[in-house]
Amino acid sequence: MTADTEVLWRDLVSTALVGTAKRGVPEIEPGSALGAAAAAVGHTDPAERLLDLAALLVVHRRAGRLPGTGAGLPPRSAADPRPGVPDRARARLRVLLGSGTGERRTAIAELLPEWLAEARARGCRAPEPEVPALLDLARAHTELREDVAALAGPRGRWLAQLNPDWTWLTRISAADLAPDGGVWEHGLFGERLAYVTALRERDADAARELLATTWRGEPAEDRAQFLAVLRVGLSTADEPFLEAALDDRGKAVRAGAAALLSALPESAFARRMADRARACVRVHPAMGVSVVPPETCDEAMRRDGIAEKSPTGREERAWWLGEIVAATPLAVWTEIFGETPAEILRRPLPRRTAGDIRDGWARAAVTQGDVAWARAQVGRGAPTRLLSVLPVTERAVHVADHVREHGLSEAFQLLAGCPAVWPEPLGRAVADALSQAARESAYPWSFSGVTGLAARSLDPAMAEEFAELAAKAGEDGYWGRAFGELAGTLRERAVMRGEFGGGGVP
Repeated sequence: MTADTEVLWRDLVSTALVGTAKRGVPEIEPGSALGAAAAAVGHTDPAERLLDLAALLVVHRRAGRLPGTGAGLPPRSAADPRPGVPDRARARLRVLLGSGTGERRTAIAELLPEWLAEARARGCRAPEPEVPALLDLARAHTELREDVAALAGPRGRWLAQLNPDWTWLTRISAADLAPDGGVWEHGLFGERLAYVTALRERDADAARELLATTWRGEPAEDRAQFLAVLRVGLSTADEPFLEAALDDRGKAVRAGAAALLSALPESAFARRMADRARACVRVHPAMGVSVVPPETCDEAMRRDGIAEKSPTGREERAWWLGEIVAATPLAVWTEIFGETPAEILRRPLPRRTAGDIRDGWARAAVTQGDVAWARAQVGRGAPTRLLSVLPVTERAVHVADHVREHGLSEAFQLLAGCPAVWPEPLGRAVADALSQAARESAYPWSFSGVTGLAARSLDPAMAEEFAELAAKAGEDGYWGRAFGELAGTLRERAVMRGEFGGGGVP
């Protein structure tokens, strides 16, 4: 649109606003092509002529407009050299995602996690047409994200930059990336996290120094995740960096720095906490253990990560005591008591503070990854999160013992903490407990969560055993149907595993 036609358009609009009775209809220069067309307008009524000229000018403006060039194409996705899954496994995935036909649609919670884990363990990539559906699914099912991100690989990260619904993937560590220093400057968060993690494993000092170069400019959420990388190869060389992080603006960063420093017994942070612990807890040969919680939460305590107010409303002094115990290196307690963790935990403690101290020890065992302290506390009514510290086989043995002694009524959280496939002792304990519950006609609905968990965690080789239990229980009752469905899912898992043995997409 030229300057002249822009002026004409404004004049037409102004006339329309005030009315042709108060303002005449603008005239168009007859020598132009637009003027010649306007001369052909034969209406003598001013209002009709105004509308006709406006319509003519709109067509003139549109006819004279050049087409836009459009947006440029995005760069191509990086190639993924990994092999595709076999054809039968790919067909199974389509069924699990709800796009297949001819097979029973099985609950995602039962089979898809195992399919993803199997494909990932075999070093395969996800089938390209199913990547968008997997990304959509993992958006809602966060427990699937690590496996989906690994299988989607570079193509998934490429797609995530084009769809805001999939931005969660950009925050997952991209383990398939080749070392490339340019990633740190220009990559997505997940790519940068993977790069600095791999660097930390090769050269701990170089990784820490790399973090320091951009630390102040990183968002608080990113700083917290980057800080966790330092747990690999943690040493006293990291202390100055972590000590400075205690003054960070981000609460999660401060908490992460305190947790890492508590795992360095020689750090100044650990010595400060040890001094507080010794001031609060004393061992007397004749009188036993005496406990005096802190009187106040001073500035130094707050800097070391101890909040002045309990988020749960706990009495302040008891809260401060528990925080000190949780942040004190566990080796300090063996020095204070002169005993092993198991011996310390058998000691009677003052009733008012015993719960805070024992809870602090449990939290410290998890934070510091201390197997000896976790082993000594498991089975004493301590939090189930302690199991995560134990080796997988030992964890399964503890849970199996619990199931044999107490049954399944309170075992769901313990079982959920054991990765599938359950080792034979745990699988046997769960199968025996379910069989006993059926014989005793136990209330079935209280076991529905456990049977669902068993369907995706038991060894598929136990399918025929549950088929026999189903036959004995009868098809009409709950237990017969539950055992039948369990046997069917175990058989289907066995078939699904076999599907990964065939040929597939190169």
